[in-house]
Amino acid sequence: MPGTYFGPFNEQYSDYAHGGNANLGRFPLGHTLILPDGREYKFTLNDATVEVAGNLYQSVVPVNFSVTCDVARAAAATAISGTLTASAAAVDIYSEGTVHVSNGTGEGYSHRIKRAMSVGEAHAAAASTGVLTVNLEAGEGVQVATNVSTSVTFTRNRYHAALIHASPPTAAVVGVSPGTAAASRFYWSQTKGYAAVLAEIGNLYRGNPVQAGTTTDGTIESHKRRVRSTGTTVAFTTATITTGVALSDSDGGAVGIYSLNSVVSAAVAATYDITGGVAYNSPIVGICVQSMGSTEYALIDLNIV
Repeated sequence: MPGTYFGPFNEQYSDYAHGGNANLGRFPLGHTLILPDGREYKFTLNDATVEVAGNLYQSVVPVNFSVTCDVARAAAATAISGTLTASAAAVDIYSEGTVHVSNGTGEGYSHRIKRAMSVGEAHAAAASTGVLTVNLEAGEGVQVATNVSTSVTFTRNRYHAALIHASPPTAAVVGVSPGTAAASRFYWSQTKGYAAVLAEIGNLYRGNPVQAGTTTDGTIESHKRRVRSTGTTVAFTTATITTGVALSDSDGGAVGIYSLNSVVSAAVAATYDITGGVAYNSPIVGICVQSMGSTEYALIDLNIV
C-alpha cells in the first residue's frame, strides 16, 4: 500500500524499471517521496510518451462509467466482475485502482483493486464487451451482497499512465514532471513545493493562485473563473440607455466590449443557461512565486491534492 519515503536530494530524478510486469513499479502507485526541504512527489507511471520537464500532468480519462455485474457476489467475496460495454481492458491496467458500487444492491461501497505483483494478479484482459473480473486487495471484501442488477464502476489508479493535461484538464491533475523519463516508465511526479512550470501566458501575479492552462496543454495560467456570454432567453423590447464596458481577464488580456442596457419591457418568462462556462474552468495547482514571460517557466509553490 502507498506510504511515505523520506529520500535524499536528487531522488526525484530517478526512474525505475518495471518490477516484473508493465504495471508494477518499485513502489505502489501514489507512494509519497519527501525531500529534505519538504518538496513532495508521487510515484507515477508515465503513459506511452516521453514526459516533458516542467509540464503539468493529469490522470487517464476514466472509461466504462457504469457496468452491470455479470454474477451475484456474496458478502466477504474477494472479487467483483461486470460486463464491459465499450472499451477493452488490458491485463492489470486497473491494478491498484478502485471498483465501486454505483447503483443497486450494495451501492455506496468502494474497494481497492489488488496490486499485481505478477502478471494477471489484479485481473486478466477483457474484450470491449467481455467480462472484467478484478481481484480485491488483501483485507478488502464485498460488504453487502450484490446481484446481477447491481451496477459497478472500474477506475484506474490516479497515477497510472499519466499524460500531459488537456486544456482544460479532462481528469484529475496528478503533478508536474521534474525531468524527462522514457515512455511507459515509473517516475516521481511533483505535487508540493517549489517547481518550475511552463506558463501559458506571462504576467502571472506573484503570491496569487495559478490553475491548469485552458488553451495550451501541460501549462499553467493565472486563476480565473469563466461563465458563458451567450445563451437562450427572451430579448428585451425597448432599450432606453446603453453604456459600453470594456472587460479584461486577470492577465490583462482584452476580453471584449459589452453594452449594458437599461430597458423597459413587459415581464416575460425566460431561462438562461450559464453552465457551459464550467467546462473551461480548471483546478488551482499552486501559488506563483516568480513570474516569467509567456511560454517560459515560472516558479510555482505547488499544492496539488
